[in-house]
Amino acid sequence: MWAKLKKKWKRKLLAKLLAGNNVECNVCNHRYASFFPYLNRANAQCPNCGSLERTRLIYRFITELELLRPGSKMLHIAPEAALFHKFKAMLGDGYLPADKFEEGYTYPNDTLNMDITAIELPDNSMDMVMAIHVLEHVPDDAKALREVYRVLKPGGVAILQVPYEADRKTTYEDATIVNPEARRQHFGQSDHVRIYGSDYIERFVQPGFIIEHADYAARIDKATRERYVFKDEEIFLLRKPLQ
Repeated sequence: MWAKLKKKWKRKLLAKLLAGNNVECNVCNHRYASFFPYLNRANAQCPNCGSLERTRLIYRFITELELLRPGSKMLHIAPEAALFHKFKAMLGDGYLPADKFEEGYTYPNDTLNMDITAIELPDNSMDMVMAIHVLEHVPDDAKALREVYRVLKPGGVAILQVPYEADRKTTYEDATIVNPEARRQHFGQSDHVRIYGSDYIERFVQPGFIIEHADYAARIDKATRERYVFKDEEIFLLRKPLQ
């Protein structure tokens, strides 16, 4: 508890030192001279809500396209803290945050202990499913995709972002590689099980999804991208066809 409070106070102090108006978080609407660095990236993390470049881009995408409205039902796998609070306030009981609980990790209140490959929800029950940088951790991503498709209502949508290498044509995976250090060497991170290539979207449509995208990030003007520090990546919207 003390360590958590100490970290919180340190964060607040650093946030005050970054007071300014060069960048703005569209999730919590706070403004700063710059964002916090995150891993090896400068100017990345909001000091107030913790949003990252991809978090802010996806939140803009969802709100601009009005993908969620009061009364919508959303399953959010491995919820980002900043978006957890926004969606909970918007949807109330219609918001279902879920994650596969692991020892040593903490999870937001009300988070369900759930495996994305065995979603404990009825067929055709969700308006949206979102999982950001999750599937690269899941050994059977095909099963996970089938489960996401199953629980979506006809016409429902999924946002399933993964890190991928655009110059890699074929996704690289090897189920015999299970040692964390070996996974780090082969897949770049100890808990990753593959490196997605440019074929990843073909894998994602296998359950029957229709792809909807239109170079969303590229259509945002440069000044806006720099103001909110959005990640320059495509967002694929996967829609379950109406039946």
